[in-house]
Amino acid sequence: MIDNLTGGTKICYVNKSANKDLPQVFIFAQNGTSNFDSIEEGFAWKVIKNIGRGSRSTFYYSDQYSVQASWDNGANSTAQISAKVGDKYHIIQDTTGIVLKPDGDAADAKTIEVVNSIEVANGVAAQYCKNGNVILEKSQVGYGQSAIFIPSKKIYFGLASEITEGSSLQSAVINSRKFFELDLTGLSYVMISLNGNAQNGYQFQIEEET
Repeated sequence: MIDNLTGGTKICYVNKSANKDLPQVFIFAQNGTSNFDSIEEGFAWKVIKNIGRGSRSTFYYSDQYSVQASWDNGANSTAQISAKVGDKYHIIQDTTGIVLKPDGDAADAKTIEVVNSIEVANGVAAQYCKNGNVILEKSQVGYGQSAIFIPSKKIYFGLASEITEGSSLQSAVINSRKFFELDLTGLSYVMISLNGNAQNGYQFQIEEET
């Protein structure tokens, strides 16, 4: 796992709902690019299952970033490497094969840029990761093209009947497209709860933050 969990925000999820139908909680992020579509391009960064009423789940949202690239429909991938906002990364083929390497500054200092310089069928998928898991992806990045990621401190909570961690939201059975936004800026700890029931609906709310 790339990210150092000593930094960032500790998040505690508590189930206060009457969730006899056991909805699954999923968490995703949005890319700051203007044409980003949450359902079409979003990924289930984390999925919380089987947390009964009164039970809780604790995890971290790291301050650190990493990137990787995959090709051949995800069958092959580079190693994840640590990334910084304002830097560019290049997918190349060197004497060892296909690798991902740092390559100077991004065109925009507010972005992480991944450039594809290999020729493979259907291009590559560039992936931005948190805590070792994919949180954003740009698929089918063709030869000579770039994937642009604009990281944010905002994450989103939703409910789904069927969803798999690390999978596209497009492939999930999502209960509602109304998502709860949580801004982690300046927070070292936050407790968030799920409330309500199937008849009247479910709602997330912040219980505590520091």
